[in-house]
Amino acid sequence: MTTQAMDEGKRKLIKFLFDNGLGVFEDPANDRTLKSKRLSPWFLNIGDFNDGTTLAALSEAYADTIIASGVQIDTVYGIPEKGVGLVGPVATELARKGRNVGWFFTRKLPKEHGEASGKTDLTKLIVGRIPTDGQAIGQLDDVFTSGEAKYSARAELEGFGKFCYPLLAIALDRQEVAIDGNNAIEGYETKTGTRVVSAVRATDVLDYMKEQLSQQTGPEREVTSRRIERLSTYLRVYGTDTARSHVGALEERIITSDRSVIPACDIDNSDQFISLLNATKDNPDIGGYKIGFELGLTFGLPNVVQKIRALTDKPVIYDHQKAGTDIPDTGRNFARTMKRAGVDAVIFFPQAGPETERAWIYHARDNGLKVIVGGWMTHPAYAESEGGFLRDEGILDMYRIAARAGVTNFVVPGTKPDVIKRIREAIVAEGISNPILYGPGLGIGQGGDTKAAREAAGAYFHAIVGRGITGAEDMRTAALEHTSQLKAG
Repeated sequence: MTTQAMDEGKRKLIKFLFDNGLGVFEDPANDRTLKSKRLSPWFLNIGDFNDGTTLAALSEAYADTIIASGVQIDTVYGIPEKGVGLVGPVATELARKGRNVGWFFTRKLPKEHGEASGKTDLTKLIVGRIPTDGQAIGQLDDVFTSGEAKYSARAELEGFGKFCYPLLAIALDRQEVAIDGNNAIEGYETKTGTRVVSAVRATDVLDYMKEQLSQQTGPEREVTSRRIERLSTYLRVYGTDTARSHVGALEERIITSDRSVIPACDIDNSDQFISLLNATKDNPDIGGYKIGFELGLTFGLPNVVQKIRALTDKPVIYDHQKAGTDIPDTGRNFARTMKRAGVDAVIFFPQAGPETERAWIYHARDNGLKVIVGGWMTHPAYAESEGGFLRDEGILDMYRIAARAGVTNFVVPGTKPDVIKRIREAIVAEGISNPILYGPGLGIGQGGDTKAAREAAGAYFHAIVGRGITGAEDMRTAALEHTSQLKAG
């Protein structure tokens, strides 16, 4: 994790933003929905800078950012809607600092009276100084998320004449990837040739809060710590490469041992479940328990977790068959439910797309849950190369996106050692050097070869075994047989 010393000017600016509209929320009830539909634990509303004092200070920050960029501009343009209220005050601050430039913004509807009577279309559409061909326009907006408003504004301006667009200044760079997973600002700069500069970045806000934390005690420190944790979690999932590198990776080990057997408790009989727990809880090579909807719906998930906790402290992993396939918004409610039930980790198969995947991972982590992501299933004819519906690369992308979000635990098909190797290579290529893999489909149920799966998986492998243990007459002996297979050779 990289933390750089913050200069006093930046520190004062961030304090000013916190005092006048920037929020990082310790309570998820205060989270804000962004234009991208992401649910964010932090937000800056430029509209809160709505009196002379706050607007002047904010405008000075914009002016300083523009001047520091070294880019020469002839006029500033306010991108609707937030940029409209900024453009005049920013031009004033630039003039005060020795850079006198024009300013303008565009109307929603053409003006047909007053100074626009009988005039050109530009007079009807522009408020402020009309730019002339060849001039360099500096654009202003509040934040940059997807860049949609910036592209639209650029297209409108290009219809007015032949201008240069060397600079876009924003107050806050959220340092998020776009929905396609790419750095939105870098994409905008590449496509348009416009440099994007910001007064503050997300990582600056994070560093400022860490500075404050070092000076705090008691409840105030607890609040700041929670805010840091939530913003860090958000940036690990949605952040650009730079932001994620700055925040640092999580050490997300669910099971302490490198290899173990995890009984898949896909049963709906309470007595059988308790017998399974008693037969396996003292086996050091049983890493945890995977429970699903049969137990959860039949007996209530909190009750099931309590039964496990009464006998063992081994991790409880919930597999909903398959969670992560719904819309992004449902991830928050799912995570809350899992947290209340007391499970340790959740398994997702995020086949509904990248935004669903990111949202479910984020909400799980925001609720203190550990995450295991799968994508390739054990049965025949699943992937396109096997005669199934889903593109191989699309399935591998589920693993890649999870790895970029810092997930280190993954479900792989224990019945397909060659596929395990492909998945592991894809994960490692995303920077997870030692992925922890979980392989279902082993034993009598689907006939997967434990040794072959283990060798393909590498150093960290946990065999998920269902009927091979739960269907055995002597579950204790069956568990010992499976753990010995995992360690043999």
